[in-house]
This record gives sequence, C-alpha cells and structure tokens, in this order.
Amino acid sequence: MSNNNNNNNKRYRVDNFHSKALDGNPLNSPADRDISIYLPPEYYNLKEKRYPVIYFLHGYSGNNRGWTLTYRNSKDRAIPWELIPQKIMKQIDINRLITFETLDDLINNGDMKPFIFVQPDGSLHAPHKEGNKDLRGLPLTKGSFYVNSPYTGNYMDYIINDVMEYIDNNYRTIADKHHRALMGGSMGGYGTLYSCLYHPEKFISAASLSPGNIGHIELLNWKLRIPIYEKILGKKFSNKIGDSTWDDILDTYDIIFSKDNPLISSIKRDESGNILNYNKVAQKNWEKYDLNNIIRENPEALKEVHLLLNCESTDEFGLAEVAKKIHDTLIELKINHQFNLYSDPKAALTPHILGIGYNILPSIRFCVQYFS
Repeated sequence: MSNNNNNNNKRYRVDNFHSKALDGNPLNSPADRDISIYLPPEYYNLKEKRYPVIYFLHGYSGNNRGWTLTYRNSKDRAIPWELIPQKIMKQIDINRLITFETLDDLINNGDMKPFIFVQPDGSLHAPHKEGNKDLRGLPLTKGSFYVNSPYTGNYMDYIINDVMEYIDNNYRTIADKHHRALMGGSMGGYGTLYSCLYHPEKFISAASLSPGNIGHIELLNWKLRIPIYEKILGKKFSNKIGDSTWDDILDTYDIIFSKDNPLISSIKRDESGNILNYNKVAQKNWEKYDLNNIIRENPEALKEVHLLLNCESTDEFGLAEVAKKIHDTLIELKINHQFNLYSDPKAALTPHILGIGYNILPSIRFCVQYFS
C-alpha cells in the first residue's frame, strides 16, 4: 500500500495494489493498479469507528485520476477548467461540481453521514485507436466497461473481488451488503448495472448515471458532437474529434465483446452510407453484453438493490434513449427503481459530462440513505 498524496492528513489517498483477477490478462494490461480513496474527516480521530463504502466507477478514456471526483486543487478532472475561456466557464454551474472538500463540509455540518469513497482504475491501459490525446495532451486510453471478457480480462472480478477485498482489509469498513453502494457514470454507469446484475448480494444501493450501453446496431451511425469542443476548437476540428472518439468506442466494443468476429470492419454500406450488411455472429456477441438482455436473464437480481437511473435528455452520446430503454425493461419486469430523464440548461456545453458531474452529489445522497 502506498500513498501519493499528503493532502488533508492523508485522507485523500492514492494507493497501489495488485489485482489477482487481472494477472495474465490477454492485453497484458497492468495488474498493479492505482485506487483513489476518500476518507471522512473523523477517520483518524475515531480509531474504532467503521464506515460504509461507496464505490464509484469512472467513464471511458479515463482512470482513477480522471473523470472522477477529486480534491479542489487537483489536476485530475474530466475537464481542465484552467484551459477553458472565461466566457465559456460562465455557462457552467461550477458550484454543482463537487469535490472532496464538499463532502468534508457536508459531513462536518451533519448534513450527511460519513462514508468512505473509492474510485478504482477501470482502464484497459490500451491506447486510443488513433493515438488521440486529451485537452492537456495526455494519451487517451480505452476502457474496460468493467466486464469479464475472454479478450481483455476479468474486470468485474477485479472490482467485486480484488478492489473490495483490498478496501475491506486495509480500511475500517463495515464489510457487508447493507453498508456498500456502487455508482458510476457513462462506462461506469454501465459497469454499475452490470456488476449489480451479477452480484446483487454485494450492494444495498446503486446509481447508474447516463449508462454507456451502446451495443445497438442503430447507434453504429451515431454522429458524436460535443458542444464545448466546438466552442473552444471550432466546428471542423470538433467534428473530427467526435468522429474519432465514437470510432474508438466502437472499436473497443469489438475488442471486448467480439474480437474473433469483429462487427465494425464487417459492415457493408451503400453509396449514401446506409448499412446493408454486417457480421451477425458479431452482433450476437455484442448483444450478450446488452444490459436489457442481461436484465431479462437475471430478472430478480436488481430487485435486491435500491436503484437510481438517470440521464440528460440531450446527451451527446445518444444515451438518453439508451437509458429510456433500460427504464422500460425495468418497468416490464416490475423492478422498482427511480428514473429521471432530465433537461439541464446548465449542462448544454456537454450534457454528458456536466450532466453526470452535476448528479454525483444527488446520487451519493441516494446511496447513503439506504445504509443501515
């Protein structure tokens, strides 16, 4: 166990640990992983007290140091605010994007019960298909979607077994279902539902924010356009980034779900770009990981978990319709849950990222209320 951050009495931590589940994985991604940990203000003073835990799964192209909740002066943020022009920053409700200090204030003021907040690294550590970099110039990496795959490794087992065992063994947790919650955004929203479907015995509550369940043929032609990139970089370059990002995500779906029978390279189109034909074996392989299908195969699982599902209605990744389909499946199977397809004008610059960011605190509140 190591700590790379001396901030706040070592309560904002980054540990490194070894994952048995990722040993010998097909991509040779590192089995030694960083894990970000928030400990509540009283943790080192009340040495006998034990705490519930919320696990947060980050989104695509990120890791435990990016696309996650962090402390106020950290550079590990989804959007590097220091690079955003002030006239654009005025369109963002920065006060709704919480930090560890926000949690400290809420807990110290008695507005929220104390808990431990854990953010593991869910990256494949494989480079973007075209070697793209983020706004800071750092390499973008492919995401695992937190699934067990014969082609990439057992990332659900890594979370459920290794990460949770490490936290329970090294921190004063209350190590049972009734004091453990799971939440995540985008790819992490997918991973949240996927993990709860196979391990409902682990979690009392879960929050899936804009889940990245994109394995549908109708999304193969999706045009990803991220408004904030157009504002900063111009339309032409922004469109290029959107196309490249979407192409990389679809490529990752093939790598994880159907590497031996890829879907994307099999697609035949007419002169107008309409899809004429594609590999049906690959389609079936993708569909095995579709959340709607997994929910139907495990209809009782999510009945054991208090579930929150939400998405911004103009999500630029097309996930509003995806979330609605999951909601409809849950309704069909009489699975109780809270669903919110919301419209947030303050998220217009990037409904996906800001929509998730604005909903982290409400989702934490949702999860905390069910701890015994």
